Amino acid sequence: MADEVIRGIIGDGFITELILAAFTRQVGRNPADMYVACKTEERCTQFRDYYNANAVTDPMVFLPKVKILVIALPMGENIESELIGIDKKIPKDTLIVSCTYALTIEMLEKYFPGHPVIRTILNQMILVGEGMCIYAVGSVKSANAEMMAKLFLSQLGKTVKMSSDKEIEMAGDLIIGGTMYSLVAINSLIEGAANSGLNFEKSTEIVSQVFTGVSKFINESDEVIENLYKHFSDNKKFVERGKEILRNYDILKLMQNQLPKTDEREIFKFHYRWDR
Repeated sequence: MADEVIRGIIGDGFITELILAAFTRQVGRNPADMYVACKTEERCTQFRDYYNANAVTDPMVFLPKVKILVIALPMGENIESELIGIDKKIPKDTLIVSCTYALTIEMLEKYFPGHPVIRTILNQMILVGEGMCIYAVGSVKSANAEMMAKLFLSQLGKTVKMSSDKEIEMAGDLIIGGTMYSLVAINSLIEGAANSGLNFEKSTEIVSQVFTGVSKFINESDEVIENLYKHFSDNKKFVERGKEILRNYDILKLMQNQLPKTDEREIFKFHYRWDR
């Protein structure tokens, strides 16, 4: 490793791919600086070919010298069998960063006693540097862990510290629900416009900018904006026209139709781009 800080990831699922892709795109880090513990040689080959990562089936290749260990186990994974005993194989000062949704701070400190731990939940937008990254730190070397959390996560998007597992879980639900809602809403708006004859390129550009503008409007509000917003929200004709458009373009119906889809790609890969 160029900087002699060994980084490893336990877990070879989507979360790991997301992290590698985000750090390649947003941080400019070469995934060859990361070790990934995979279940099969086939999965190792995929990580090497797609991400240029140091993928291995035997985590002992990196565990004895790892300085930052990321836990990125997929939902539904048998956490006990995957993590039990790892603390005996890593240096005493290894920082543990968990991106596994079900792992609480209490559980992390049980599996990795004496280690500084960070629990974090990310969303897919870390790929474009606009992710939402919430985190909480454990009781061991908490100041150092928090500093590392900010350094690690701020490169991927907005970071917000949570005070407890309960708070991080509520915020995590908001992130997952908000991401899902946004994707479904954007898809539905674009599909509704396309069904009425507006092409995909123009629909995508318009809807994307509207969502970007609304987000900025909320986050950068000042006295002038708030004053104008009051007049804007009191404009009954505008509000009624907005409701009418949502009805006429079947936007709410399109959103309802997307939720029961069995093929997740219908929601998450922005099918209107792939169908062209």
